[in-house]
Amino acid sequence: MAKDGMPTKGDHLKYYCIVFAILVIVILVVAIQQRSTLQRYQRANKQAQNLLKAAGRTARGRPRGIGDLAIEVEKFVKGYKESVGGEGDTGDGISVKRMERAEMGVNMKNIYASPEQDDPHPSKGYRTRSREFTYGPCNLEQFTKLIWNIERIGRYRVYELRWKLADKKVNALAPFNRISKPVIRVGYRQPLTRKK
Repeated sequence: MAKDGMPTKGDHLKYYCIVFAILVIVILVVAIQQRSTLQRYQRANKQAQNLLKAAGRTARGRPRGIGDLAIEVEKFVKGYKESVGGEGDTGDGISVKRMERAEMGVNMKNIYASPEQDDPHPSKGYRTRSREFTYGPCNLEQFTKLIWNIERIGRYRVYELRWKLADKKVNALAPFNRISKPVIRVGYRQPLTRKK
């Protein structure tokens, strides 16, 4: 510092160096914090991708992936809404009228409908109600459309289907797609009421 109290050129340089050093330290601290935040985000992103891509089911029968879980939740909510009354049907059970509507569009009629089965799953919080329907001879195109119509009902799902190609005498002409007595198991899930 000069005798008159005014800073010299060297003093200015010293102040600039001090300020610059403080700025470098602040930038380093912020960079280290940002780097650790970036690493946390990258780990979380990897976990999220693994969850989205996960397939299969857990030991308790629940979906592993978020996409599959979302589909299960959507079906469950839809089934719940319709199980408490919807589309003209109220109460429990698989409606024969609804099944007839699905059959009508493909010119099929069931020849046997089994009694309804009730299969509770208390650990999962729902029960499965299902019923088997047996049909007369038809072709694969009719059968596929019937399954599509049933799935479109909203509440019902086709859980199982069995069919065999008809013998060679019946299937002698193209497109060789006649089948004999196909059977489908139709059902839906319904939430269990929790005991208070």
